[in-house]
Amino acid sequence: MDDKYIEELFAVPIGLEVEATVDGQKFYSSDGLRKSFMKAMGASSITSGIYNQIDTLVTKKKLLVPCYLSKNMFRFFTHKIWGRPEDKDILGFYHMKQKRVFILIDNNVNYIGTAKNDEMASTVMHECVHLYADRLKGKFLSTFKQELDRFYISYFTRVFKLKKKPNVTNIIKFLSKFEYSRDENLNKQLTTYYYLMEKELKPYTEMSDEDFTKLLTRIIVSIKLSLVKFPTFLRMYRTNIDIYGPLDRAYQEAFGKKNTYTGVFQELSSISEVICVLSEMRSSYPKIKKMFKDMA
Repeated sequence: MDDKYIEELFAVPIGLEVEATVDGQKFYSSDGLRKSFMKAMGASSITSGIYNQIDTLVTKKKLLVPCYLSKNMFRFFTHKIWGRPEDKDILGFYHMKQKRVFILIDNNVNYIGTAKNDEMASTVMHECVHLYADRLKGKFLSTFKQELDRFYISYFTRVFKLKKKPNVTNIIKFLSKFEYSRDENLNKQLTTYYYLMEKELKPYTEMSDEDFTKLLTRIIVSIKLSLVKFPTFLRMYRTNIDIYGPLDRAYQEAFGKKNTYTGVFQELSSISEVICVLSEMRSSYPKIKKMFKDMA
């Protein structure tokens, strides 16, 4: 039977202990849950080849946390039935302050406590890239330099109508720092980003000065909205399709495959998102395997 249809029975949310508190929300786990989670990772073709490294992250380093939002069966069913859709859709996330990945079993399992291994494994791959990019920034940049260069050269060449391939090294280095160090000076950081892109890209554009400035300004504004006013950003998304469409084409051009996993936009402020998508496209990619070895 194809792995994507194999389901794993998980430990029910009984006898759990508080594993972490994130922004006031308690998360619960247990040895039984961790064992069930690892069994699922071993059963999926996506993660079976890096099983030992994932086991180290889960059981020894506690950087990858399978957990429940619910402490007992009553709360579990309450969440499944009446929880807000936006809360139930989150399968996992990387928390920048704790520098750990949390996999929300509540949202990965159905009412009888089984989960599709491949879907959960794909989430693990995606979120662990964020973990790597933050905790091991230097290794992340050196390991994935070629992939990031290909992607951003493709994107910027297309969106700004460049006559030659730009050098994107400084832009990638800036985004690597910006991604995990956003602060109250967001406007100042985005202004720096604006002038950096202007310096690196404007000399090669076929666009008029006015058109280039307008497009670059729209990109910076859209990034800010995505970070601080997401509902407004979503309402304006379709009007900025000329900004986001080239991101889809950059995946195809850089990696030879369509991005069917995420909606594109985070790539403009998060270089790790590019490699997150690559990890889901090609889970056996040698550099992804190296990434897990680096972390284990």
